[in-house]
Parts: sequence; C-alpha cells; structure tokens
Amino acid sequence: QTFSFFMMKPTHPRPRKSPNLFPQGPAPSHQNDSATQQAQSVTTSLLRTKNMMQQELERVSSLNTTINDDGALLNSTKEEHIGMGGTMKGARGVLRKLGRQDVRDAVILRCAIIFYWMVVAYVLWSRIKVPFLP
Repeated sequence: QTFSFFMMKPTHPRPRKSPNLFPQGPAPSHQNDSATQQAQSVTTSLLRTKNMMQQELERVSSLNTTINDDGALLNSTKEEHIGMGGTMKGARGVLRKLGRQDVRDAVILRCAIIFYWMVVAYVLWSRIKVPFLP
C-alpha cells in the first residue's frame, strides 16, 4: 500500500466486504418490520407510477383524438378550397368581361356627350348667324 503525504491514509481503499444477503438462522423482528415497510413503500410507489401512466395514457389518447379531428377538418377545408377553384376562375372571367363592358360604356358615353355638344353648336350656328363664321 502507498500512502499519501498529506493524508496518512492508504491511496487505495481496502475492498469492502459484501453484505450477507441471505443470513443464516432466524431473522430478527426489526428486519421483518423494515422489509414490510420497504414492500409497502415499493407497492405505493408502483401504484403512483401506475396512476401516472394511466393519466398520461388518457392525455395522449385525447391528444390523438384532437389531432385526428383537426386533420379531418383540414382535409375537408382543402377539398372545399379545391372545389372553389373552378368557381373562382369563372368569377374572374365574369369580372374581366364586366371590366371590358365598363370601358366600352365609358367610351360610348364620351362619344355621345361630344356628339350632343356638336349638335348644340350646329343648332346655335344655324339659328344665330354669326357674321365672322362661314
């Protein structure tokens, strides 16, 4: 054995004796009490673990149900969106047609206003002879 300079203890500890797991002869009563208490504590610990596992299983089950319901909702929304695609294309075509018709109506209205003022000018020119106009 080697000794440390400062501690005066062996640097390598001696091997410990393993406890006797199976004692010979009758067991003292205090060992029975401690064994019973240990068994009870292990049993209560296992019951708590079982309850925690049941609660977690219920939570995961409800979470799984929620995820499945949300997935079904997303699928139905996707199908509805795909179905609306044709309707949107049709509406877009109708809006373009209405826009072209609006432009055409604006051009016709401006031409009508110009024609009206030309007719008014002609009537005034023919009724009132202005000497400097031919």
